[in-house]
Amino acid sequence: MKTPRPQSTDGYDPGRLFSALEKYLNLRSDAALARVLEVPALLVRLMRSREIPVTPEILIRAEEVSGWSGRVLRDLMGDRRRKFRFDEVRDPQLGEIISDIYEAAAPKKTF
Repeated sequence: MKTPRPQSTDGYDPGRLFSALEKYLNLRSDAALARVLEVPALLVRLMRSREIPVTPEILIRAEEVSGWSGRVLRDLMGDRRRKFRFDEVRDPQLGEIISDIYEAAAPKKTF
């Protein structure tokens, strides 16, 4: 059994961002939010639980669907940095994990 991650003491919690988006968009679940964001539900779940970082692509898509600024989105999850550096989340292993999630969620072709 996996042990739960401890709560962050710095106030960072991506779950607040996803919960706020769900409430604003009148959605009932992470799966519904994932459909609106056009990403696999597993990706939202992993980001909410802080197993992987919230990616710039998710923030951009959230900005498009909500109309909220990137700064507001980052404030919602407690990200207080003045600048968001894309290279901080460009870990090759993380890229592979995200690619695998998208591949696994893609509809299978049947002939």
